[in-house]
Amino acid sequence: MSNAVAAGQPQPSTDDRWGHPRQLWMLLGVTVGLNFAFYGFRAFLAPYIAQSFYGHLGAAEAQRQAYLLTSGFLALMYATPIIGGYVADKILGETRALAISLWLGMLSLLLMALPSLFGFELGLALFALAAGLGIPLTVLVGRNYPAGDSRREGGYTLFYLAINLGGFVTPFICADLIGHRYGYRWGFVAAAAGMAVAALLFQWRKPRLDALMPGADHLHGPMSTAWALLVIALLLYPTALLLALPAVLSWAMYALMGLLVLYFVVSCVRRRERVQTHRYLALLLLFVALVVFWAFSLQGVTSLNFLARDHVDAPFDFSWFQSANPLYILILAPLLALLWPWLERRGRDPSTPRKFGIGLLLVALSYGVLVYTIGHLQHADGRIGWWSLALCYLLQTLGELALMPIGYALVGQLAAPEEASLAMGGWFFGVALAYQLAGWIATLTIQVPTAGSALTGLADYAHVYGRLFGWGTAVALVFLLTAPWIRRLMHGLH
Repeated sequence: MSNAVAAGQPQPSTDDRWGHPRQLWMLLGVTVGLNFAFYGFRAFLAPYIAQSFYGHLGAAEAQRQAYLLTSGFLALMYATPIIGGYVADKILGETRALAISLWLGMLSLLLMALPSLFGFELGLALFALAAGLGIPLTVLVGRNYPAGDSRREGGYTLFYLAINLGGFVTPFICADLIGHRYGYRWGFVAAAAGMAVAALLFQWRKPRLDALMPGADHLHGPMSTAWALLVIALLLYPTALLLALPAVLSWAMYALMGLLVLYFVVSCVRRRERVQTHRYLALLLLFVALVVFWAFSLQGVTSLNFLARDHVDAPFDFSWFQSANPLYILILAPLLALLWPWLERRGRDPSTPRKFGIGLLLVALSYGVLVYTIGHLQHADGRIGWWSLALCYLLQTLGELALMPIGYALVGQLAAPEEASLAMGGWFFGVALAYQLAGWIATLTIQVPTAGSALTGLADYAHVYGRLFGWGTAVALVFLLTAPWIRRLMHGLH
């Protein structure tokens, strides 16, 4: 028995298919099903909440409540992996944690289909808790490759494409074909069907994946599953209650972020390593750019979704716009993956801080397009052309591709080796924080911005999006100008 097996370490697969380990293709199928479910109900989530549970409050207040609940749920969903990853590593094992996550995800979607607000909030809470246990899916993709295998990067590229394939097809099915025609409650059921397929596929092939990780999937015996389910059951009502109190949830998120930053400050003081301290400072600055970018870009889930529904002249259902981002990624990601090495060979590859600035500039420009369209290119009926929103999503996607894949790779390089997992969890938590800010920004589109103003409809959107354009451009220029200084803080990393 090898030392790795004796230590219960994962053993990479030697059984290949189409140039990659056989189990990778199963995991990609699970990824498509999981993201079919998530992006399927996310496509209509905020409008559904406004119409089904808050319609009696009037259109503006219903929209505001929908923004707050949607952003709070999505923020919580991106925060739970910090704890869920620990449970998967230390208690359940990766494959068992993922299996539980998929089955609970299916159940949570069925709860969301219930007609009562309380049942719906329980479904949201269960989905957020289950998502925390689903974080091993990303790790399991890499488990199939030996150390130093050059195919690993290609495997993660396929994984990224699988995410967006699921995200691309599902708005047509869950939101339009089923939800729009038969009621959005049935859209949740359709999403649950996609999650069930993912869960069945993974459960079927799980024993073969377990064989690659001797002993790692039974860290504390079968009772650990029962204990995990019991803890989730006990957390379900408090989590649903937290979702019903968006102000409390928001402050809890900010407090947790403050504690995380404090931890790394204390770590730097104790370590007394000048280079590592500089690298953490660079990581913190890039983290700020990450939060700003996603707070702007995630308007696609909230305010841009309502803009598409109420003010965009399109020959198709508004939910189709939710497929724009994954479609652009499927087309453009392979091209940009070729562009960066091509620029590097010619000595023109922008540094990571500069790429962050480019990403921020692109997302700011996306709102400049909408502001110009609203101000100068409105149709006779007061609506705007669908091409303007399609162009907005294109610019945001280009910004995402300039910023996100590079950012994930950089975290592991800038963080101290013994704190890399926590740093990656904090990076994901930045997206959670961005969801909170995105919800607050979205509420501004339904408020009168200045005393005595009577802005309504498109003018409200133009006012807020004009601010996003201005502030986003300013922040982008700061990062572009200070990129050389931030790069020096990274001490040799590009």
